[in-house]
Amino acid sequence: MTPFSGRLSRYGSVLLFPLAMIIYDFSAYLTTDLIQPGVINIINELQADVTLAPVSVSLYMAGGLALQWLLGPLSDRVGRRPVLLTGAMIFALACLSMLFVTSIEQYFVARFIQGTSICFISTVGYVSIQEAFDEKDSIRIIASLTSIVLLAPVIGPVAGAALMAFIHWKLLFAIIGVFGLVAWFLLLFKMPETVISQGREFKPGEVLSDFIAAFRHPVVLTGSLAVAFGNLPIITWVALSPVILIEHGVCLPVPMPGHRCPCLVGSLSPVRS
Repeated sequence: MTPFSGRLSRYGSVLLFPLAMIIYDFSAYLTTDLIQPGVINIINELQADVTLAPVSVSLYMAGGLALQWLLGPLSDRVGRRPVLLTGAMIFALACLSMLFVTSIEQYFVARFIQGTSICFISTVGYVSIQEAFDEKDSIRIIASLTSIVLLAPVIGPVAGAALMAFIHWKLLFAIIGVFGLVAWFLLLFKMPETVISQGREFKPGEVLSDFIAAFRHPVVLTGSLAVAFGNLPIITWVALSPVILIEHGVCLPVPMPGHRCPCLVGSLSPVRS
């Protein structure tokens, strides 16, 4: 093996960890973006009221809020690897469980559990990349990861609308679950452990005091509120668009993704400007 091929092999091996994060994050986005064009059909198949269609996204986002407070302090004490591996496996199993869903209640529970992937990715995954690489490399990797993942809202609805003409929605969730398992296997073999102070006792009071101190800082508070209110219209549109556009006859599921483009462009324009 030449020195160049040796360096290339080591470099490729190192990049398998960010690749696992891309697959994991992209799959988490697809559970909403790929399925949304057919969510009305899902609600009808499960014999529920069509007004419940937005609840799917609401519960997914609620899952994304449920564990944010816990996973950071927990991974500081037990390590990043076990926490992120647990999250990836939970996500994959939640997607595969859709094969056995027979009621709207079961569907909503699975969507909530899928939403917890947001917690694991944002709280543990991105932090692990920052710790595993030097500052410049981590910035490049996270920027590349974010750019690739943002393709999901672009191609997800188009692909979902086309695929649902031939593939049952349960099978689409199962395919996403398989991608989740691929991400889990890559993380299992290629994710480094970046926390060395493992074994510390988990104290809820200490965690609470840390959060109180953080939110007393005006920059943290105003920044958090700005991000929340900035994303609120986008999330609301994603949740309600199937009911507004499909159920009320504005458009068919296939051209529906085009109506989400202005929302996506609007969300990206402040970043580009």
